[in-house]
Amino acid sequence: MRFLLLALLSLASFGTAHAEDTLKPLHWQSQGIFGSYDKAALQRGLLVYQTACAGCHSMNLLHYRDLEALGLTPEQVAAFASNVKLDDGSAATLDDVLKDPHINPAAFGGAVPPDLSTIINARPKGIFYVDGILTGYTPAPAGVTLIPGHYYNTGYPGNQIAMPPPLRDHEVTYADGTNATTAQEAQDVTAYLAWSADPNLNARHEIGVRAIMFLVFLTIIAIATKRKIWRESI
Repeated sequence: MRFLLLALLSLASFGTAHAEDTLKPLHWQSQGIFGSYDKAALQRGLLVYQTACAGCHSMNLLHYRDLEALGLTPEQVAAFASNVKLDDGSAATLDDVLKDPHINPAAFGGAVPPDLSTIINARPKGIFYVDGILTGYTPAPAGVTLIPGHYYNTGYPGNQIAMPPPLRDHEVTYADGTNATTAQEAQDVTAYLAWSADPNLNARHEIGVRAIMFLVFLTIIAIATKRKIWRESI
């Protein structure tokens, strides 16, 4: 509990980006050929992950220093990491991998919580798949018998999942004032997981836009040169 409170206080000071309403209709700013990550959503998603997901799911492909890409300063990330106690009792540093909770599969009837580093890329339509699971918990319909220790989920293949509902309304308090509904928390943590699976999307799209602009410029020069040559040859 002390760690969660410290994490919340650390994230509350980040407020460098502003939220946008992405729930009506459901979409992610990173989608499309000109898409980019909404750093406000990524920061909120980190908070949701740390609060609701990190106790069971690892992210072994991320180091704490990677979190600077969310719009955080090195000092903020270092403060965040210093509140994490590693297995040997020492505080995490920027060079450490995000802490692995080392969950015993017996805790979920033999089901192993997957590492979330690239879960978005590992599942078909991953960004919708993850959000669908997080928001898909409902009571089992009449006539459906649940496997012991499982929950009914409309977004999970087979509709029965061993993971208890990880989110609930106002599970976290967002520093930017965004209403922390279950749907908002699900979308924010999904955006964060999309970033972890493809952290270079912003840079790649920026390079693509610059390359297109350069090619358009060359095309204009080529057309102008062709017209000049043809005028002079007539």
